[in-house]
Amino acid sequence: MNQDMVNRSGEKVLGIIGIVFNILAIALIGVAMASYSTMPEMRQFMEDEILADPTITNPEDVQIMLDMMSSGFTVMGWVMIALLGLSTILAIIALVNLRKKGKASVAGIFFILAGLFAGLLSPTSIVFYIAAIMCFVRKPQIQHKQSLRDDDFKYQEDQLHRKEDSVPREEEVRRDDTTTTRNDDDTPYRPL
Repeated sequence: MNQDMVNRSGEKVLGIIGIVFNILAIALIGVAMASYSTMPEMRQFMEDEILADPTITNPEDVQIMLDMMSSGFTVMGWVMIALLGLSTILAIIALVNLRKKGKASVAGIFFILAGLFAGLLSPTSIVFYIAAIMCFVRKPQIQHKQSLRDDDFKYQEDQLHRKEDSVPREEEVRRDDTTTTRNDDDTPYRPL
């Protein structure tokens, strides 16, 4: 039994593209977090906007809101970086499994998990989902080379025997046609 290998370069390229997207997203989130904490102008701008709201009259409330927003932004940024990092690791594991023969389904599962951690419908996750679908759908063709040769030989041999057998039968039918007659008539009887 010979199993042809499927060229998995499409899945590998999509996996690498997804990893690059993840690394770029991690870098952008890191830069945004660093710039937010080091830019007092942005904090002052947000404070001015909140103070301009007529419903807020107490400056202590403004300070509490800014602190909550700042800590929430930092926590959210770190959670996103962790999820994208986990997605990148899962995509790398998927690429390693693609290199192994017969592990395309396992790689597809890792690509799906990487897509989920990259965001349900982000461009990165869509790339990972496409790679996973390709891993599941594209299967190697199994060929039995020796059995195909044997079957072909048997088929040709069978055809030859049928041809040889049909020639004597035709001669027998012709002989039977000329010798078979009806009792009330001397004309030869021919079957329909």
